[in-house]
Amino acid sequence: MVAGDTVEAIGSYLAALPGIGIRPEFAVLFGSQAQREHDQWSDIDLVIVSTTFDGATDRERILALWRLAARVDSRIEPIACGLSEWTGDDPRPIIEIAREQGIVFKPAA
Repeated sequence: MVAGDTVEAIGSYLAALPGIGIRPEFAVLFGSQAQREHDQWSDIDLVIVSTTFDGATDRERILALWRLAARVDSRIEPIACGLSEWTGDDPRPIIEIAREQGIVFKPAA
C-alpha cells in the first residue's frame, strides 16, 4: 500500500497540472515508493502520461513539470511521457520499468 502522504501529493500534483497547460491521462508511481521500500528521504518517482508529450516536447514544458513539483511537493520527480510512447513498443528504459512495476493514478474527474 502506498503511504497516505504520497497519495495526497500525487493527487495534488495531478490536480494542478491543467493549470500549467498539461492534461494528464494518468500518472504512474514507480521506484521505492511503489515497491514499499521507501524511507523518510525517498523521492516520488512519477511518470506523467499525457498527449501533450506526444511528438517533440519543448524544454519549457519539462521545466514547468519540475517547477510545479517544487511547489506541490519537492519529493516529486516527474518524468514526461507521451501516450504514444506509453502504449508503444519501444519506450525509454525508465518507462518500461514504470510499465512493469508501477502503480497507476488517474486524475480526479
